[in-house]
Amino acid sequence: MIKEINVKLQDLMPIEDWAALEAELTEKFGLQATAYNADGLSFSGKPRFVNDLCRAIKANKTSLSSICAPGNQNFMAQAKSTGKTVIAECDAGFVKVAVPVFVAGEFLGTVGGCGRLPVGGEVETFLVTKTAGLSDDEIAGLSRGIREISDDEARNMAAYIEERLALIVARAQKSPGN
Repeated sequence: MIKEINVKLQDLMPIEDWAALEAELTEKFGLQATAYNADGLSFSGKPRFVNDLCRAIKANKTSLSSICAPGNQNFMAQAKSTGKTVIAECDAGFVKVAVPVFVAGEFLGTVGGCGRLPVGGEVETFLVTKTAGLSDDEIAGLSRGIREISDDEARNMAAYIEERLALIVARAQKSPGN
């Protein structure tokens, strides 16, 4: 049973299992699913991009540090302080889902995904142009095929992740040596 302070997500299950969960969520919901530790860092080493624009944004240090990193930190802080799932848009216009993970009141990180536009939404091209150095035409080309996600789909994804995390935490707490 997990009783210790300073538990990490990797204490709940092996990194390979977190990577498998990310792959499952990406396949099921079409968002780039990621588990982040309490410091806001992904640790599976298995990113699965769901669109070419997000790949380009994350490949550029300026846009990564201007769009993705602060967005993740903000959503993570909200999830940590409220203890609730956060569903919102990042500064580039993509929907992000962040489900908090707590064990014995200790915040371990979030699991969620991003990379789809809200229904009727569009990419915030000005910010992407300024931070990633991409032209409007390049952004348009990289944005082709980006799927939309409804509020209901995002809530369904969040509920599914919440259920999966509850099972993962319960299993880890029952496991001998924890």
